Amino acid sequence: MINNDYNRSLGSGSVFQTSNSLSSNTTTKNQSNLFLNNGLNDSKELSNGIMNLVQQLLSMLHKGGHPKPDRTPTLNLTSEQETSLKNLLGFSNEAVSLKVLDKQRDKALSAGDVVVISGGITGGEITRHTLTQKDIDQLNGNTSLPQDFIDSRAKWDAASSNAQSVSYTAQNSCFCPPDYTRPMNLTEQNGKIIDATYADTGEAVPSYIRDGLLTMNERFDQLEEAYLSGADRIDVSYDPSLGYPSSVYVDQSFMIADEELSYTIKDLAVAAK
Repeated sequence: MINNDYNRSLGSGSVFQTSNSLSSNTTTKNQSNLFLNNGLNDSKELSNGIMNLVQQLLSMLHKGGHPKPDRTPTLNLTSEQETSLKNLLGFSNEAVSLKVLDKQRDKALSAGDVVVISGGITGGEITRHTLTQKDIDQLNGNTSLPQDFIDSRAKWDAASSNAQSVSYTAQNSCFCPPDYTRPMNLTEQNGKIIDATYADTGEAVPSYIRDGLLTMNERFDQLEEAYLSGADRIDVSYDPSLGYPSSVYVDQSFMIADEELSYTIKDLAVAAK
């Protein structure tokens, strides 16, 4: 009896184990199918996403079309014109090449034409500049001096013609060491600077700075050159009584950094003979 019960127990256990095994296999198979189906769905979604992206890109390209090549004719420059353009644009000492796009299609340098500057290590395009009427006037030598400059210089010449000496305080503004930008008390006589001291301490201005200081007439000459050379920006205020330039800012070329000229002059006194 015991053995039979034991055998029945074993038999019953085998059936139970077999049933569990079948159930487990079915579950595993279902999970595998579910994973496979999910993977297929994810793959389809990924493929659909890529196809949609490609279609969008193709649509954008189709709408945008291909950029039309620039068929603007170029001008044949003489060596004098090329040199003048380099000077105008601040590339006089640079190894660059110029190409002028004749936007006006008049076969001549004119306002609106575009100068393409190339060079550097790669020889590629560096920058472009659209010529203005002011540029053309300068290239053609048609630049004239403004009337306020002419009137102010005449006023200064009259005020200083009988002067024994002229003294004033000048201050430069530049990207320079401090000794160059400190206010300086200057005295001129017979067209030369005879004394230069720092206004804050009274000490003498070093010779390496003093030798580069300009007299008032030289400052007028410098302004005249800026006007005639077509500087990109000139801002000047003149003393209403004596005509000297009390505030000056000159930017010869917007394309060159840190070459600006800027200074102020105040407390000017004329000592008569």
